[in-house]
Amino acid sequence: MKRSAIIFFILVSFIAGIFWYGSTLPEESHISVSQTFNRSEEDIRKLIFDFSKYPEWRENIYAVKEIPSTTEFHAWKEIDGDGKVKPLQMTEFNHNNLVTLITIEVTGDKSGTSGRWHFDIVGSEDGSSTRVTITEDRKIPGLMNRVLRHLLNERTEDIDSFFRSINNKFIGDERRRKHKKSRQDMQEIVRTRNQQTGTLLKQPQTPANQPRAVSPDPSNTTVPVHHP
Repeated sequence: MKRSAIIFFILVSFIAGIFWYGSTLPEESHISVSQTFNRSEEDIRKLIFDFSKYPEWRENIYAVKEIPSTTEFHAWKEIDGDGKVKPLQMTEFNHNNLVTLITIEVTGDKSGTSGRWHFDIVGSEDGSSTRVTITEDRKIPGLMNRVLRHLLNERTEDIDSFFRSINNKFIGDERRRKHKKSRQDMQEIVRTRNQQTGTLLKQPQTPANQPRAVSPDPSNTTVPVHHP
């Protein structure tokens, strides 16, 4: 009986501690992370704007489907590897020279989590690099949800995943470009060798049944002798 009371007290204290800890965490979070890529502003802008190609390069995004939009921009839903669906709505796209601002809102999430993503894309003057800042405004209702996300260190997980996907996309593109160039160079070498071989084969050859011209032997040459 005494042991059961102790266990019950510890359990109640643990649950109370979780609720107390959750009450100290804000319901709304604001997280901002920046990273620089050695690509032009146009490359980054087109990559983020074209949601239809997300499954080709984004982590854990297996399918996207366009849905009715409530703004002048696109709306779509993403399906991850676990089959979870997340509807999204682009609410802002502002491009001015080397600066682009994009805002994407989560319009509904079964987990009870909703939020907004801001993409601040700033390209360099020479076009050699671009700094991308992703800001996530997230509302997390429920004490347990806030505690779990905080304890599991998921504060920047989504942003880190997005940056990692962009980086892997460009690394893959560069590898494919080098592989394609290497293959083209090899094909050019083979083509040149074939052309050289064909030229040699086209050179005139002496027929096998035709006697070769023999140079006269000086020792067998008869020198005429003139008598006085």
